[in-house]
Amino acid sequence: MSSEHERELLARIALRQSLPRPAARRLLEAFGSARRAFAAPASELRARFAPALAQRIGQGADWGAAGRELERALRGEMRCLLPEDAEFPPALRRIPDPPLLLYVRGSLPPGPALAIVGSRKASERTRERTRRWAADLAARGVVVVSGLAYGVDAAAHLGALDGGGRTLAVLASGLDRPSPRGNRRLAERILDQAGAWLSEQPPGQASLPHQFPERNRLISGLAQASLIVEARVASGTLWTARHALEQGREVLVVPGPVETPGCRGSNELLRDGATPVLEEADLRYAVLGKAGPEPAPRPPADPLLAALGNGPRDADELGRELRLAPAELSARLLEMELAGRIERRGSRVALVPGGSATL
Repeated sequence: MSSEHERELLARIALRQSLPRPAARRLLEAFGSARRAFAAPASELRARFAPALAQRIGQGADWGAAGRELERALRGEMRCLLPEDAEFPPALRRIPDPPLLLYVRGSLPPGPALAIVGSRKASERTRERTRRWAADLAARGVVVVSGLAYGVDAAAHLGALDGGGRTLAVLASGLDRPSPRGNRRLAERILDQAGAWLSEQPPGQASLPHQFPERNRLISGLAQASLIVEARVASGTLWTARHALEQGREVLVVPGPVETPGCRGSNELLRDGATPVLEEADLRYAVLGKAGPEPAPRPPADPLLAALGNGPRDADELGRELRLAPAELSARLLEMELAGRIERRGSRVALVPGGSATL
């Protein structure tokens, strides 16, 4: 990070700390950078902006607070990206209200993306279908974007992981406070499988009600289309659909029973012109423009390696569990040890660090 970039990054953090996003964006549009906004003469600020805004910026940046926020982010293994940075998601630069900056943990994958959102209280059947569809798309290279909530969101993330693909979790909190707590393990799996967490909220910020609609514009903004799976009339899910429409992105909807309150909002989207999705082929066509490439075959899991996936095991116990004769077990262990896949620790065997449970 160059010193000039770091100074602008700190100024952007200070600007976000000082002002609501719309006011901060007006200043950036007027001056081209946060540093120049803070350095502008008081007379120019008073001539161009309302008195309260001019006075607030005229007071200068709180560089200490900005530095502490950035330091906390770096300690938490986060990267702070500006829209002009190469790593910043290009799709978010094109939305009407892009974030001033973005905190990221993990890897931001390229490729087509689909947002999948829906009810936190979706039925088991709906969750299973969402997971299956997400797995199919992820196996074909589609990045699945969602909000880590219970219900449909969690099913979408899990499906992407099932399909061996990558998924992005967009949070309404700081990245050091992922919520809900019950999905912390899922959140860690997303990072383990080369996905990412994203948020425009600073480290330490809890999830507040007004932040969820704002967060949802990032979910829809990251994707070329949004799939709505079960939504009540007044649900937060519908914010994602509204944002997608404002951003010029396609809205896809899974129809639901007309007598079910949990589907009323999503069914109204269909009445207003959203694209219905009845099966996986509809979804593939909407996202990929065709049936899409066939999923790449995943390497078959070796039962012995898979049994070592949770930690070292006693060799004799492994043989009994896998029903391998002692001679066969010994030969297999020797073969894998020579290949650098496992290591012996007395009577126990373990995967070599960094090893995999697949061939």
